Amino acid sequence: MENKQTRIDAVMDAVRTRIAARAYLPGMRLPSVRAQAKAMRCSVSTIVEAYERLAAEGLIRARPGSGFYVSGPAAPLALAQIGPQLDREVDPLWVSRQSLETFATVLKPGCGWLPAAWMYEAGMRRGLRAAARAETSTLVDYGTPLGLPALRHLLARRMAAVDIEAPPEQIMLTESGTQAIDLICRFLLEPGDTVLVDDPCYFNFHALLRAHRVKAVGIPYTPNGPDLAAFGAALDAHSPRLYITNSGIHNPTGATLSSVTAHRLLKLADNSGLVIVEDDIFADFETSPAPRLAAFDGLSRVIHIGSFSKTLSASLRCGYIAARADWISSLTDLKTATSFGSGRLAAHAGA
Repeated sequence: MENKQTRIDAVMDAVRTRIAARAYLPGMRLPSVRAQAKAMRCSVSTIVEAYERLAAEGLIRARPGSGFYVSGPAAPLALAQIGPQLDREVDPLWVSRQSLETFATVLKPGCGWLPAAWMYEAGMRRGLRAAARAETSTLVDYGTPLGLPALRHLLARRMAAVDIEAPPEQIMLTESGTQAIDLICRFLLEPGDTVLVDDPCYFNFHALLRAHRVKAVGIPYTPNGPDLAAFGAALDAHSPRLYITNSGIHNPTGATLSSVTAHRLLKLADNSGLVIVEDDIFADFETSPAPRLAAFDGLSRVIHIGSFSKTLSASLRCGYIAARADWISSLTDLKTATSFGSGRLAAHAGA
C-alpha cells in the first residue's frame, strides 16, 4: 500500500528540483496530474495534493480549466541541481572544490598540477619585481580590452613556432584558460546545445559546461588523438556546436595528436558547423611539438586558447584566446561586459 505522505513529499521534491535546475521555467505548464501520476507511478490524488501544496507555497499556481504553472521569477541557478545526481566522488563540482581545498602538500596528478617546488619561482619573482618598478598605471589601472601588447606579440611568436598564424590583433588576453572557455561558451552556445569533450578530459570542463546548461558527450581519446569513429558518430547523432580538446600534451592521458588524425578530424568536421576549441595548456612541456588543429585550419573554425596556470603560476591568472578577427571582436565585447578591463599586473609579470 502506498505511503501517501511520503509520495506527496517525493512529488513536491521532484518539482522543486526541476524548478531549481530551471528545467521548469516561470510560466511553464507542469505535466497534467494524470501524466505526472503515470510518470511517477503514483495515484492522481497524490499528485493533486502535491500540486496544491506547492501552490500554497507560491512555487506554482493553478489556472482553472488549464492546469498548474510555474510561478516567477526564475529560481537562482543551482548548478548541483542540473544534470544527473552523481555520487560526490564523481561529481565534477565536488571534485573541483576538493582539488582547490586540499592541502598544498597533497599531490593531485589528476589535476595536471605540478608541485610548487617544480614551478619557475625565480622567474616569477623577477617578473613581480619588474612589475613593481613599472609605471604607476601598470599597478593601478585597468588594462586595454585585448590586453598587454607586449605579451600578445610574444604569444604570436610562440604560435608561429607551431605554424599557427595569429597576429597580435587576433589574440585576446583573459584571466585564465577557464575564462577563455567560459567566454567562448557565452559566445557560441545556448542552453540545451551539445558539446563534445575528450573522454577522459580535464574534470572542470564538465563543471563549466554544466554551468552553461549544455549537454557534454565524451569522445574516447586514443594515443593518437580522439577516436574518429566515435567522433563521426557523435557528429551525426548529436549535431554538436563545440568540441573541446588538447592537441599537445593531453590532459590527463599525456597522449599527443597525430597529423593523420588531425587531418581526418577536420575533414569530418568540415560540413557540420562544429567549432573546435584547442586548449594548449601544456605547450611549454613539449620536447617535440605535436600538430596543431589551428595550424591546419588557419583559425577558421578552430579557436586556440591557453594559459600559464600549469607551467608558470596558477596564482597570477593569465590566459589567452586566438581566433578569427570577427570573433575576437565579439569575444572582446563579451570580456568587457563580464570582467571589464584586462588584468595588467598579471600580464606584465608573465611577459
